[in-house]
Amino acid sequence: MTERVAVNGVELAWHEQGKGTPGQPTLILCHGYSGSSHDFSLHTDALAQTRRVVTLDQRGHGHSTRTGDLDSYTIEQLAADLIAFIEAVGQGPVDLLGHSMGGRVALSAVLARPDLVNSLVLMDTSAWSFRQPDEAIATMVADFINRFDPARGVPTNFSIPGPEDVLIAAAVPAAWLAEKDEIFAGMDAYALKALGTELLAEGVASVRPRLAEVTCPTTVLVGSRDHPLVDQA
Repeated sequence: MTERVAVNGVELAWHEQGKGTPGQPTLILCHGYSGSSHDFSLHTDALAQTRRVVTLDQRGHGHSTRTGDLDSYTIEQLAADLIAFIEAVGQGPVDLLGHSMGGRVALSAVLARPDLVNSLVLMDTSAWSFRQPDEAIATMVADFINRFDPARGVPTNFSIPGPEDVLIAAAVPAAWLAEKDEIFAGMDAYALKALGTELLAEGVASVRPRLAEVTCPTTVLVGSRDHPLVDQA
């Protein structure tokens, strides 16, 4: 069942599974750019066997509020949303996993409010750059995002085909992929533009100099061929 909570002028959609034991931290899963809570749905049943698991749709994504306003979409705004979300539904300090953009959001959140996070998992993410190491690809992506007009809606050709597509298709149910595509088509095009610009075109502000301030237990997960993230991990 989808639940909703009001934070910072928007409503975030979220899901809860499992109960856990008294004193055990809630596990919150924070998705990446253009994703949603659906990204974790093949794994939450197993995780929720032993604990309370919460997934959320960040603003502009999934079933959360679409503001239609470029200025309302920044990494720091998403971090403020995540902080308010943890305060509202976390039930105490949480174990927090952030994937890709969600990892960068989680880093900002834990740096601002370390009291809210018991432990941190950074999954295929970066503290300073999401730009492709190949300058030609990085330029092509930046040019596409800069030309993209959100008033025309979400583009159908947003992603760049890659060798991982075959692996993904073989590993997940077709219905899951179809639902993921449907959810993506419904996201706020203004979020796609603004956050894509910050992450991939102009470059998100680095928090690399502040990493030593993260004192909670932290796990870093990254694919062995996932450049540039594996180079930074």
